Amino acid sequence: MRIIVATLLIAFCLPQAARSQSTPGWDAFVAGDLMAARAMAQKAAKDNPTADSFALACRAGLAIGGFMETGEQAVQSLHQSLKDCEQALGLDPNHYVAALSHAIAIGFEGLRLRKVSYARASKREIEAFIRLYPQNALARGSLAGWHAAVAEEGWLARLFLGASRARAKSLYAEALVLPNLEAPLTYEYIRFLARGNAPDREKAVDLAAQMLAWPPKDGFEAILHERLKPLVAALKSADDGRIEEGVLVAKPFNGIDKWGKPNTVEIAAFPLKDAEGSR
Repeated sequence: MRIIVATLLIAFCLPQAARSQSTPGWDAFVAGDLMAARAMAQKAAKDNPTADSFALACRAGLAIGGFMETGEQAVQSLHQSLKDCEQALGLDPNHYVAALSHAIAIGFEGLRLRKVSYARASKREIEAFIRLYPQNALARGSLAGWHAAVAEEGWLARLFLGASRARAKSLYAEALVLPNLEAPLTYEYIRFLARGNAPDREKAVDLAAQMLAWPPKDGFEAILHERLKPLVAALKSADDGRIEEGVLVAKPFNGIDKWGKPNTVEIAAFPLKDAEGSR
């Protein structure tokens, strides 16, 4: 059974707690120098292990693998990010950034492997995060993205995993009225609407215009702006093929379902923790 789980940008731009802004590598992350950010955070985590250092290394690694690498390199970055997030959660089980980043990263690994167990684990972790932070817009947006991505895979995926596009739309609506709305959530909602009907696509164009009018607050958000522009052009063309291509190009780890497989370079699955584990 072909399963694709949530592919979100949200983890890459999670707001960082004030204490974390002093973490080595944070300034480089804000400036968009993701390689430097990961290297500095990993060195700091090795020299003086903290949840914040491991979590920043995880985030930077997801962004690098998601947008700057392909194939084996991207999968290796994904797996290292999962390890870094698990180290962070070992030090602080409720770490905001690490918890949601790990949930989303497990989703990407499920996309690569096309395994139901990973899809369920990703959803379970996102739901646990929502229980901890019920008013968190990014958490609800993550669950919306999970429903949207699984629902796209057809009736078998919906039957086995209980996902629906209608539920995704409802969760996005809930998320968008919560405080501290972040640009990545708006970006994901635009991608969701782009795959909808004509009114949805019109709304996507309007929201994109609003988002592009916001000055990017950091280097990575500037990357999102650049990724959004071709999708907006495709939406305005009303060409279904261009729109679908624009949606795919705009997502991280695009093509990961073909990476690390037989006939390429086979990469073992990242081990999935027991369903009754701490997360």
